[in-house]
Amino acid sequence: MPHELDGKVVVVTGGTGGIGNQIARAFADTGAKVVIASRGLKQLEKVAEQLRAQGHTCMAIACDVTDAEQVDRLMTQVIEEMGELDVLVNCAGGALFMKPPLEISADEWRAGIAANLDNVFFCCQAAGKHMVKQQHGRIISISSVAGIKASPAFVHYGAAKAGVINLTKSLALLWGKYNINVNCIAPGLTATPGVAQWLPNKIQEDGSPVPPLEYPPDPEHVADLTVFLASDASKKISGELFPIRSLTELE
Repeated sequence: MPHELDGKVVVVTGGTGGIGNQIARAFADTGAKVVIASRGLKQLEKVAEQLRAQGHTCMAIACDVTDAEQVDRLMTQVIEEMGELDVLVNCAGGALFMKPPLEISADEWRAGIAANLDNVFFCCQAAGKHMVKQQHGRIISISSVAGIKASPAFVHYGAAKAGVINLTKSLALLWGKYNINVNCIAPGLTATPGVAQWLPNKIQEDGSPVPPLEYPPDPEHVADLTVFLASDASKKISGELFPIRSLTELE
């Protein structure tokens, strides 16, 4: 039985990262036409080729999402080649570095904000132009638990991710009349290959396994939530924040 997202056009920024890659695959499995974007075309094409080999439709477009002009060209190309833009997933970003605030240079601060907040605004703005015209759309931005609570190890990252949460709420209010749902997911520590060294042991001291809800989520769990927010099951949900984290991260 076809999935309701079959044939829908989905853009995933940061599509080669640990979470972004899984989100792209999850949408491809629904039958959606997936466009993955990031700076590195070689890695993008590798992911796209894997998906196409499985019978999925996937297009790779190199784009620096911190550059508003490149983002405009990205969205225009998607419309020209795919016909419309149904879903935008803002997944590009990263902490970049860990430094005390007194050691962060002005350029490093600006780089952190650009990589985690500017890019989300530019993508929402460029996609929003098309979604307003077509009178429908879904935007899901990946923030972080660091944007909800204190993030002393990387204040630039936490501040930017908090901005994504606020931006989500504002855009939801502004664009609701155009049938555009805007929501935000805030993962905590997620079991991607890039953070393997920080993941806790899956076995407790007594030899028993750690309860699943007390262990960090996998990228697949974030992807499942993203697909839900793009589906009709969430058509009355907008302007909301969805943390996804282990119980050990609860405040």
